Amino acid sequence: MSATVVIEALSAHCAGCEVAILDQGELLLDILERISIVHAPILMDSKYRDPAGDSDVVSIPRADVGIVSGGIRTEHGLAVAKAVRESCDILIANGSCACMGGIPSLANLVPPDVLKQGVPNLEHGVEDGDFELPPLTARVAAINEVVPVDIFLPGCPPPTHLFAAALQAVLEGRSFDLPEDTVCNECSKTKEKRTVFADNGLQFPEMLRPLETPPLDKRCLIEQGFFCMGAATRSGCGARCTQVNMPCRGCMGPKRIGENPRAEMLGALSVYNYALRDVHDRRAAFNWFTGGHSNLRPVR
Repeated sequence: MSATVVIEALSAHCAGCEVAILDQGELLLDILERISIVHAPILMDSKYRDPAGDSDVVSIPRADVGIVSGGIRTEHGLAVAKAVRESCDILIANGSCACMGGIPSLANLVPPDVLKQGVPNLEHGVEDGDFELPPLTARVAAINEVVPVDIFLPGCPPPTHLFAAALQAVLEGRSFDLPEDTVCNECSKTKEKRTVFADNGLQFPEMLRPLETPPLDKRCLIEQGFFCMGAATRSGCGARCTQVNMPCRGCMGPKRIGENPRAEMLGALSVYNYALRDVHDRRAAFNWFTGGHSNLRPVR
């Protein structure tokens, strides 16, 4: 089976997920033989309006598959998300921002009126020659908060093998399911269910803290007092951060899209006698990548 494909990015994104598609390497050449890209602003001169330029309606070509990255932060992004959903038979949310709000959804901690301070006329759009900044939405939202999504590919960016598996499943008419295990079960570090204090001089219980001192190479990071989200984060990434001695920050999101990882993470922390007060900047820490779905809200 071959397919026509739309590749689109919404307002709250960094373009990293689209660029990461190139990480497929030689496999990408096989995929390109089976798809025809009909719209991709990052690759081609793609217009949202009709050729005459006299329509305010966002227009997306008909396609079998829509691959959309980025969260929804502007009214224009909202319109594009709806247009892609209407034009594509299958919609793939590509990356943490599209699936869960991602890093941009940390802005949901700030009331919109505070966010706009110091930016003239931001609420109504800013005109600068031919450039116009669309009005902001009330908050950063994941795509499935606005339109139905058929396939979720979380990650910042999504792991290469998951992207390839999802697209090949679509091309072959098969279903695609994400793993429902946790990063902890992919991580090769040694877990002894006790904190390290005799080995490196830490006091117990130790305040969970940023990486200020190098961790021990082979020992579980959370057991060393470093805040690691692996216990509450979906597997599928190969524990790519912890394998290079960096704590998991949760970019794959919870095991079920839309859930708040806080409860599961608190359970993991309690094993080591850590409490909620031991987590620095805890509101953001539990939802670095999952601030959509109303997981993060302003506190005045």
